[in-house]
Amino acid sequence: MGTDSAGTAIEAFAEWLQGQVDMTVLGLRARGLAPGEPYGMHLEVAAVAEAAGAGPAHLAGFSAGATVALAAALALGDAVRSVALLEPAFIGDDDWDPAEARWRGAIGSLGAASTAREVEAFRAMLMAPGATPPPSRGPPAWDFRDDLLGSMLSAHTGFESSDLAAIRAPVLLIRGGRSTPRFGVVARRLMAVCPRASEHVFSTLHHFAPPYREQPEELAGLLLDFWGAA
Repeated sequence: MGTDSAGTAIEAFAEWLQGQVDMTVLGLRARGLAPGEPYGMHLEVAAVAEAAGAGPAHLAGFSAGATVALAAALALGDAVRSVALLEPAFIGDDDWDPAEARWRGAIGSLGAASTAREVEAFRAMLMAPGATPPPSRGPPAWDFRDDLLGSMLSAHTGFESSDLAAIRAPVLLIRGGRSTPRFGVVARRLMAVCPRASEHVFSTLHHFAPPYREQPEELAGLLLDFWGAA
């Protein structure tokens, strides 16, 4: 089961995997909100729980979706067989490292009033030092849904990184070698906290060139092996 913030590319990857696994792709609930509707992590977790049903589930997510996958893993407990995370936006509400405090502050400062320059600066934050993000596919946009999602992710996920010790299932963090080193710091924190956490690095990829789009066969093999072992 995947939670996604990346649109049709992940849906194409999931379709490619069908026949080998029974996979459901969930878009973030934030994307369907109307102005004034209440929002919080509970809505995202409820959607995952409904899709998972009573049976065991393997959870996976990218960016904001990876944070949702962690929250859902905590809520669903032993029903979760594994958790695969592709460059999670956050792994809790706590500043577990000075670098994470800076990261949370930078994202928390973005909002609907952010300029195009500020949004591009945020895109650059996602890259390794010296690497340049690819051109945006459209004009930078940030609306009230992004405000709600950003607020929830940066301060109101409902858990702290230390709480992730309760996840007994295997956890795999996948990251790109050309993404910000912050994701490597996240991997180390997860491996320090989660009993069965590990990481895998796609050395030439980054947040805007994710493996489900650029190296789908390699990612599929990695995930199928991970799920099979779990």
